[in-house]
Amino acid sequence: MCKRVNTRQPLRSAIFRATILLVGVLGPLAGLGAVAFAAEPGQQERGIDKSSCVECHADPKFLVQNKKLYDYFQAWQVSIHMQTGVTCSDCHGGNPKTKTKEAAHGSEPLRASDAASPINYRNIPATCAKCHNTIYEKYRQSKHFEHLKATAQEEQGPNCVTCHGSLNTRVLTVANVRQACQRCHNERTQNSPEIPAQAESVLNNFLSIDRYYRFVATRSTPEDAKSFAQFVDPVIKRLKADWHTFDIDAIDEKTHDLVQFMKVRRNDVLNAERSKRK
Repeated sequence: MCKRVNTRQPLRSAIFRATILLVGVLGPLAGLGAVAFAAEPGQQERGIDKSSCVECHADPKFLVQNKKLYDYFQAWQVSIHMQTGVTCSDCHGGNPKTKTKEAAHGSEPLRASDAASPINYRNIPATCAKCHNTIYEKYRQSKHFEHLKATAQEEQGPNCVTCHGSLNTRVLTVANVRQACQRCHNERTQNSPEIPAQAESVLNNFLSIDRYYRFVATRSTPEDAKSFAQFVDPVIKRLKADWHTFDIDAIDEKTHDLVQFMKVRRNDVLNAERSKRK
């Protein structure tokens, strides 16, 4: 059980400076004017080479002919993945350099139902690991990963998309983490129903670190702020990865220690300001 759980703590919407970059979204699409067989404007600048996947799937005809496929492509269009140059073939396989559907899809398993497909439910974490390997290695240490490999489908655990979505990804906050955990951990399943409240409380503390970070960074001297960031940023990054072990007690302890450290640094800044005023 988590020792420092307080489910009455107020919700905070602040997100780490590092995680804000993961949920940036583009403005509304200009409409259905995407021209088939031409790379979308700005994709080259984002490192996206001309791709037959993009050229074909951008065709507005799919709004009528295959609404699911159309929506899927539109979600990619406004996703962090598109912004960073991650395209269809990076996750789904296939050959984006060819011009026909048959050649592009090839003999590689593309459907999620194929056991060898990179987007098969069990394979998704390994696919995400191509970019997010540190988080993947932490996830491999979790009970969630053990259950992911379960033979019986009803016993399978969550994977990356369960919490984060697949294309236009989301980062869990205190506003939605309880709901996410309750999909599996609830009174009906009797599968550790206390976990959602624990996760919400610990995440609330975790996200509050941002307030201390901004205070110290903005009110320190440039030299001190740089030194502070060089030390703290890797610690925050490791703690973010540790969340994917889903060891709530261990995460709570590390979060508590970091919060205490941040409070000390805040007090150091305040004391320095008082000394200058004397």
